[in-house]
Amino acid sequence: MCFGLALPIDAVPEEWVERYPHRVATREPEATRELRFTFRDPQAELPVWHGHRLELVAWGNRDDRASRLPRTGWCRQESLEAGRWTWLEPEMVEIPAALGLEKGVWFLITEGIRGVLVRDEHARPRVYMLTQPASRYYQIMTRHDRMPVLLGQQI
Repeated sequence: MCFGLALPIDAVPEEWVERYPHRVATREPEATRELRFTFRDPQAELPVWHGHRLELVAWGNRDDRASRLPRTGWCRQESLEAGRWTWLEPEMVEIPAALGLEKGVWFLITEGIRGVLVRDEHARPRVYMLTQPASRYYQIMTRHDRMPVLLGQQI
């Protein structure tokens, strides 16, 4: 499913680094600085290419009981294809990522992750990470039966 992701500092707008210092981390041994996004963050957000702009969008609907949106951060590809999200008028988006995090295991992502953007009853955008059944390798690596739908990559 992917509970977090990271992007190198040079791949995000400078104001994000200044506005979210708690998301900045240094990866050893290269001492690469990156911005991390996790579903457990009090204000969970994901970077999203929406149109031709890179935006930070609220990640799913973690606990907003007043919202009509599904209370999760993920959308199963099978559910989307079966039309269960049609009532939300989902838009396909790309979530840029260089690394993904699942159950404490970091893994490389070459292009990014597919996502769906929907709007809540106040027209605020929310993004859900698209998932699919995990490959055997992903299951062994992360001990999880779902994985993100990656762009241009198979794990």
